[in-house]
Amino acid sequence: MKFIFTLLTGLCLSVSLMAQSDVDSATVTKTKEKGSSFIWYNKNTIKVNLSSLALNNYSIYYERMLTRKIAATVGFRYMPKKRLTETALGKEILNQLNEEDNNDIKPLTSSNNTITAGVRFYTGHRSGAKGFYAEIYGRYGDFRLDYDYSFTSNGKEYDMIIKGKARGYGGGLLLGGQFNLFKNLVVDLYIVGAHYGKMTGDINGISDLSTMTPQEKIDMENDINDIAPEFNNKKILQAKVDNNGVKGKLDGPFAGVRALGLSIGWAF
Repeated sequence: MKFIFTLLTGLCLSVSLMAQSDVDSATVTKTKEKGSSFIWYNKNTIKVNLSSLALNNYSIYYERMLTRKIAATVGFRYMPKKRLTETALGKEILNQLNEEDNNDIKPLTSSNNTITAGVRFYTGHRSGAKGFYAEIYGRYGDFRLDYDYSFTSNGKEYDMIIKGKARGYGGGLLLGGQFNLFKNLVVDLYIVGAHYGKMTGDINGISDLSTMTPQEKIDMENDINDIAPEFNNKKILQAKVDNNGVKGKLDGPFAGVRALGLSIGWAF
């Protein structure tokens, strides 16, 4: 069950300033007549992440040039509520898991929203958002999950839906490359990147557990707490079971990897 929370990695919060300043044709002509090395380039790009569709995510990004080789970026990602096993990547993950982890992940339904903002530094001598880059970014993520939980003790089965809410903040570094396919059509390739931060949240499940013995409640607590792994010898999930169900707190790291992602966009 520890695999579940690995799937929920992600995050950001950073503010980027996007002020638009365009150069009109008369100014460009006048500049060129004076022998300036100014070269016109597109200052804005809107992109859609194609690779995120494998996880049933829908991502859109806006990029604005601040100088000839430095840009500000901001993006929004939305994942509608869905069982992770119904996504293309989720099905592939199931094929790699053992039977126990496979059965653990099947009941999980999740949705999330993330906002990512950063500053991107391009290499190369050509002006504009093209070439290899390094991006410093921050991420904020808001996550919701439903888990069809079942626990059996002394031949009796207890069922409940555990609902969870988690929020994550963090920052990281992304390396990639952006290039023009045509004059205005661009492709953005995330080569490798990672972010790290803090995640907090709550879980809540309502069920009549009044027939449980004190030891059975302790056993259920331990089973639920094992959903998330320990970090630095500290439990990420701390659940408490009583006659009315379960309540718990999430407190741990929030980490994610961005690699081999592909976006396509339009520059203007």
